[in-house]
Amino acid sequence: MKKLVFLFILIFALCFISAACAEEKAPAFFSGDFEYILLEDGTVKITGYSGKEAELIIPAQLEGYAVRSIGDYAFAECYSLSSVSIPDSVTSIGDYAFYFCDSLTSITIPGSVTSIGDYAFAECYSLSSVSIPDSVTSIGDYAFYFCNSLTSITIPGSVTSIADYAFYFCDSLTSVTIPGSVSSIGDYAFSSCDSLTSVSIPDSVTSIGGGIFSYCDSLTSVAIPDSVTSIGDSAFYSCKSLTSVTIPDSVTSIGANPFAWCDALDKIVVSPDHTTLTTIDGVLIDKTDKKLICYPSAFTPENYSIPQGILSIGDSAFYRCKSLTSVTIPGSVTSIDDDAFYSCSSLTSVTIPGSVTSIGDYAFGSCSSLTSVTIPDSVSSIGDYVFDSCFSLTSVTIPGSVTSIGDYAFSSCESLTSVTIPASVTSIGNGSFSHCYSLTSVTIPDSVFSIGVYAFGGCRSLTSVTIPDSVSSISGGIFSYCDSLASVTIPDSVSSIGDYAFHSCKSLTSVTIPDSVTSIGANPFAWCEALDKIIVSPDHTTLTTIDGVLFDKTDKKLICYPGAFTSENYSIPQGILSIGDMAFIGCYSLKSVTIPDSVTYIGDWAFDYCYFLSLTVGQESYAKEYAQAFIIPYTYPNSLD
Repeated sequence: MKKLVFLFILIFALCFISAACAEEKAPAFFSGDFEYILLEDGTVKITGYSGKEAELIIPAQLEGYAVRSIGDYAFAECYSLSSVSIPDSVTSIGDYAFYFCDSLTSITIPGSVTSIGDYAFAECYSLSSVSIPDSVTSIGDYAFYFCNSLTSITIPGSVTSIADYAFYFCDSLTSVTIPGSVSSIGDYAFSSCDSLTSVSIPDSVTSIGGGIFSYCDSLTSVAIPDSVTSIGDSAFYSCKSLTSVTIPDSVTSIGANPFAWCDALDKIVVSPDHTTLTTIDGVLIDKTDKKLICYPSAFTPENYSIPQGILSIGDSAFYRCKSLTSVTIPGSVTSIDDDAFYSCSSLTSVTIPGSVTSIGDYAFGSCSSLTSVTIPDSVSSIGDYVFDSCFSLTSVTIPGSVTSIGDYAFSSCESLTSVTIPASVTSIGNGSFSHCYSLTSVTIPDSVFSIGVYAFGGCRSLTSVTIPDSVSSISGGIFSYCDSLASVTIPDSVSSIGDYAFHSCKSLTSVTIPDSVTSIGANPFAWCEALDKIIVSPDHTTLTTIDGVLFDKTDKKLICYPGAFTSENYSIPQGILSIGDMAFIGCYSLKSVTIPDSVTYIGDWAFDYCYFLSLTVGQESYAKEYAQAFIIPYTYPNSLD
């Protein structure tokens, strides 16, 4: 029996796919300015329009065939259209049907239409009103996205679902009526409707989706009906005028702080009999999980002690609570979740107890007044962006329990002068210490085998660094823009050097590349203005220097012409096949370069900022104006003609 059911489903699916494919391959016909295809039922779908009418009445028939549907993209980017009347023979409006008709002010949708497709009227910036007939049962994803002249909308009682982002960024929308027929409202459906002052959610709705009213800056009140059982992540995020919220007893689950960045919110009302939620001194807490969900943004106390017994600080729990200067975390807390204290700009210090085992991404990101932090030895990893943009952070203690430092974990900690990475750490993430402008030294232990791209990029005070033998590759941009870096030792363990690894290390004078390096990316020494010496062993298998210029022997590519060279003229050796990305970038002294006939490719920005340069190719010479073309990749056919 199961085999028969499966076979039936398979046959049905194949028939459906076959029908869809047949429709896609159907030949196009034309009637005046309209393009259309014939459907199997003898009706037509409009698939394109080439006219320039401002006020368009779509005919009910084309060449005697009834117009049944408006296809995907049929009128997309018809900039001349100001009004459209759709005939009552049409039952569906396809995806992107009127996308970016930016002069369209009104449209008449007949009672025959049952569905409005994804992005159907998206970015119709001039659309000020639309009447949705009571035949429509579904409104697609992004259907009225960025219709920022739309002031009001009445959704008929036939509609059962409003899809994701359906009215996103309708920032002139002041009111909306949601009928009792609607059972589901998609994520971000009314997000960024910042003129919307109030909304009534019908008691047919059982869940409030993620970000559904986020960035509705004018929303002052909202009634959550008793039918709602769940409130999604960031549902009312950044509703800056929202002052109070009552959460009904029906709600059994609540996502990551749905009221984060609600600057005026000072009252969250929860019944004392609520089974899963409670408030303690106005702070919203999940009783079941013992999680602190939301500390209201409008609270003004400078100090706050989290109640004993709380196990976790939820996502965005204290998001942008700008009055807080200190927080006491009890020994019961085991996890600090993502964005927990993000942008608490007055927070100067925090003590993380030894009970905490995990700190989420961005947990203390943009805490611009935070000067010091001690991470307990119960923590094994530092997540992504945890202390990103903590501009005042001068010191941090990383315990020996930590094995990994996440992407951009300490990025833009501009006051951080030194950091000791313990021998327990095996990986340093992408950009983890990037733009730490005051960082003068760093010790990388032998335990580290992986350092991410741009890990120390922009550390302009960093004068020296030792890369341990445990590291096998130097990632792209790892020390780029380290203006003070005068020397670097590349160990014999390194087999590859990534793109622009030492880009703009303006104090770097010499580099020794060991024999272990077998691959080297786009000019790792671009914009190293003081670099006048690249040392490569004569026995190196893949690299060589000729008159101080670095070449890849295998690919016959010119990789780097050192930035400190003062010669005015240079001839690329015969036999070289390509000039690599940024190979000559910023070589101000050069006035002429002779390119041999063997060269077939010139990479990105190869001669960029070579202000006085002219190129000689064979017997012909070209001025710098023509050479500007080489800022982009250029396949070179032995002639510039």
